[in-house]
Amino acid sequence: MDSFSLPLAAWEAWAPGRPTRQEWTAEPDHTADAASGAADIAFVDPMLRRRRGPVARMALNVAHRCLGNRVGVPMIFASRHGELTRTLTMLDALANGEDVSPAAFSLSVHNAAAGVFSITRQDTAPATAIAAGDETLGMALVEAWARLSASTPSILLVYADAPAPDLYQADMTTAEAPHALALLLDLNHPPCLRVSAHPASGTPSSDPMSQRLLDLLSRQGQHAHWTGQRSRWEWVRSDA
Repeated sequence: MDSFSLPLAAWEAWAPGRPTRQEWTAEPDHTADAASGAADIAFVDPMLRRRRGPVARMALNVAHRCLGNRVGVPMIFASRHGELTRTLTMLDALANGEDVSPAAFSLSVHNAAAGVFSITRQDTAPATAIAAGDETLGMALVEAWARLSASTPSILLVYADAPAPDLYQADMTTAEAPHALALLLDLNHPPCLRVSAHPASGTPSSDPMSQRLLDLLSRQGQHAHWTGQRSRWEWVRSDA
């Protein structure tokens, strides 16, 4: 796989201080409080909303706003870390000989947000959860491209992540911040996002792949690239 094109019909994003697409496409507001606030998921029933972690809340927020009233659209939920803080808490409990709550486990798995989204919307469309290290978003794009067809003309791709717990920070090579991105891909729209992947060359990027793609979408640019340990990813927009 060298390159492919995707038909981007809509996108949404969320980050502290930038809760809607409008804030992402406007001039940066340096007075906004980027350290406060949680993603709004008021559309989720309170019983399902309880105890949702920050990554799930971000994913649900952008998925809901991007998909709107559409139903039956297959979904891809992707996250590098997922609810890693919750997982680490359970691992500490196991190491100390304590019991682990089944409810806590169910909230920690990568497909938890997809499950809540399906239940809330009463939507039985298939959903896939993906984690592939620092290239998770790239692999989710490949998955979406591979699945788009005449029988699957649209797909919702959701990426959400937050910084890894302090215990793992020494192993992180990129500066991370909470954020989420949703892309609605639809074959009824012309291909407008060209994605390329090649063997990595040069110094790895210091920011996450998702941040580079968000910058491209929000600033109406034409080209962006990101380099990881294994691959160099490039995006070219034809509708900018």
